[in-house]
Amino acid sequence: MTDPSNPQSGARERDARSEQAWWLWKGPALVWLALIVLFGISFGVAYLPLGGANLAAHLAIAAVMIVLLVTFLMDMRNATAIVRLIGGAGLFWLILMFSLTFNDYLSRHY
Repeated sequence: MTDPSNPQSGARERDARSEQAWWLWKGPALVWLALIVLFGISFGVAYLPLGGANLAAHLAIAAVMIVLLVTFLMDMRNATAIVRLIGGAGLFWLILMFSLTFNDYLSRHY
């Protein structure tokens, strides 16, 4: 609480709240900035004549984006073991579904 006899105590509390607000927004803001930079890199790579390396570059950029999203925005670094296990199981099933869909796509001859 502010001390009415000390006018500087209100300023210190405002500074503390401002610092706390910055602490809450610093991580997501930096991740957002990194995702925007990676998007720009991906956009730039799309116009480079890299041939087959173009796909590899885009997949690498997408993998870095996914790691950033999972680690920081989904807060898996501070998650409990069961949340990480369920996240891993979800990723496993997602990979399985994409593999089966891609297998079906490759096996059709028309």
